[in-house]
Amino acid sequence: MNTTTHTLIIGGGFAGATVAQTLEKSGIATTLIDLKDYFEVTMAVLRNIADFEKVQNTPRIRYTDFLTGNFVQGRISELTETTATLENGDTFSFEQAVIATGSSYPSFSVAKSNQAFTLEARNEEMKNASEALAKSTSALIIGGGVVGVELAGDIAYSHPNMKVTLANSGATILPSYSEKTQRKATEQLKSLGVNIELNRFYQEQDGVYIDKNTGDKITADITYMAVGVKVNSNFMKPQLGNTLTEQGFIKVDDHFQVTGTTSLWAIGDVADLKDWKLAATAIPQGKELAATLIAKQQGKKTKAHKPMPEMGLIPIGQKKGVAQIPLFGTVTWKPIVNFKNKDLLVNYVFKGLGIK
Repeated sequence: MNTTTHTLIIGGGFAGATVAQTLEKSGIATTLIDLKDYFEVTMAVLRNIADFEKVQNTPRIRYTDFLTGNFVQGRISELTETTATLENGDTFSFEQAVIATGSSYPSFSVAKSNQAFTLEARNEEMKNASEALAKSTSALIIGGGVVGVELAGDIAYSHPNMKVTLANSGATILPSYSEKTQRKATEQLKSLGVNIELNRFYQEQDGVYIDKNTGDKITADITYMAVGVKVNSNFMKPQLGNTLTEQGFIKVDDHFQVTGTTSLWAIGDVADLKDWKLAATAIPQGKELAATLIAKQQGKKTKAHKPMPEMGLIPIGQKKGVAQIPLFGTVTWKPIVNFKNKDLLVNYVFKGLGIK
């Protein structure tokens, strides 16, 4: 079956859903394709694991329950400058396409599921993950980036009697952040009882994790591998492999247009942009690209994208957190921390997408 649409949007995360909703409001018809049948506020997933009863199923909603345009569930297997082919053989012809397929965690799939493609299955997956944690007396989190730090804090807060260890291969946690942010996060994690191990290269061997440098061993009832982000761009390789970097990011110009093409744009984690890979940048990118495509259709000039300032807001447990923001640097101000900690920005994101 071949379907024609004006604007095809591949990927329904923060960036893709924002583009779709914004374009539809302007009268530009869209079709959004995603492997899942639901949208998820991924910032809330880690707390969903640590404290399911508090979060429950609030971070997720079916695309068909809020998207103004068309929605198709499926996986793109091949893309050209005019058509997209799904794994089931269906094709979509388009005038322009936005690629917003994001990234995934192959070693920590519960964070961005690679097997729960329906809302019901995802809700069940999250509940099961939370129950498995609750049955444990010790937890090992490998990876000291944002995901690992947030997960360690949430587990330690929700399960104060659990032995929680955060292990990182580097000399510090949060390596992309400032020294002050690293220090404040470390202090807050330790105040919750988290044991932090640095310069550790733990590898699993028969259920035991062994540091390859020292031979030290550690065991835990449950282990989370919060490392190894993968860019979702394989479908580009057959026809558009020349648009990818060695790491798999899609090359774009300063208007988000895919290098060497006239009908393709890319935003979010999958795009080779200098912006940090966060929801806080993906949503503005979606709005900015939508404005660019609307202006293009109206024959108006478009503005070049300027990388957003480096920023981040990292909850550590349900009461604390640290923020790194322009002008003010590293802060732990309660109004800022509570802005995200209250509901992990679920209502904020939903409101921006027109979800009531």
